[in-house]
Amino acid sequence: MKLLRKTYRLLKKRNEKPTKFDESGKVELYGKYFSFHHKGAFLATHAEIFIKGIYTFNTKSSPSIIIDCGANMGLSLLFFCKNYPESKIYAFEPDDSVFGFLLQNIKTYEMNQVELFKKAVWTSDGFLEFYTDKGLGGRLDKSYEDQIPIKVETVSLKEFIGTQKIDLLKMDIEGSEFDVLKDCELVLNQIDNIFIEYHSVVNEEQKLDEMLLILKRNGFRYHLAQSFSHEKPFVENTIICERFDMAINIFGYKN
Repeated sequence: MKLLRKTYRLLKKRNEKPTKFDESGKVELYGKYFSFHHKGAFLATHAEIFIKGIYTFNTKSSPSIIIDCGANMGLSLLFFCKNYPESKIYAFEPDDSVFGFLLQNIKTYEMNQVELFKKAVWTSDGFLEFYTDKGLGGRLDKSYEDQIPIKVETVSLKEFIGTQKIDLLKMDIEGSEFDVLKDCELVLNQIDNIFIEYHSVVNEEQKLDEMLLILKRNGFRYHLAQSFSHEKPFVENTIICERFDMAINIFGYKN
C-alpha cells in the first residue's frame, strides 16, 4: 500500500486533470507523457515495475532477447527499454481496450527495439475467445459475467521461441500460464530468466505445484512473491479479481 500511495502522489502531482481509478489519462514519466487506459492499473503496475523493480535481471549476452507476453499499456516495455537499451524485445498484447494506449506509448518513447504482435500467446496458432477486465488484463476462454467475448489471434509461444536463446521470458497472461508453460517445456533450456504471474482460479484445481516442478526439472531455482491474496484465507474465500482467489509472482532463474 505504501508503494501505491507513493505512485498515486506522483500521478496526482504530474497529471493535469486527476482522474477516477477506472478512467484513462496521462502522466509525465522520463520527460514525456505516458498514456494509461485505467488509472488503478497504472498505479499498481508502476509500483511493481518502477518502484520495486521486479523485472530487473542480469544479462549474459548482447544484445539480450526479451519476450514480453502480456505487455498491457507498455510499462514493462518502457522499463526494459530504459534499463536494457541494447535488447531486442518481442511483445504480445491482444486486448483491444489497451492496444491503442500501448501503441501510443511505444511511439511516444521511441521504443525502436520493440517488435509488437497483436496476438495472445497460447499452445497453438489459431483463434480463441478472449475476455477482458478493461484494466489489468484479459484472458483466453475465461468468461466474465454479461460480456460477449471477442475472437483474438493466438500464436504458439513454443514455436515462436524456436531455437532462440532468451534472456528473459515474462508471462502475465491471466490464467493461461500453466498451459503455455507446460507446452514450452522442451524449450525452457534456452531461457535464462522467467517471470510468471500464476493465477489461482476459484473452484478449479490449483496448478502452482506442477508449474514449480516444471521449472525445477529444467534447471531453474525459483522465488515466490505475493501478487494478491486474502489476508485471512481460512475464512475469506471469495474471489478477489473476477475468477481468481490468489495470484503469485514466480521468478525462475539459473545459477
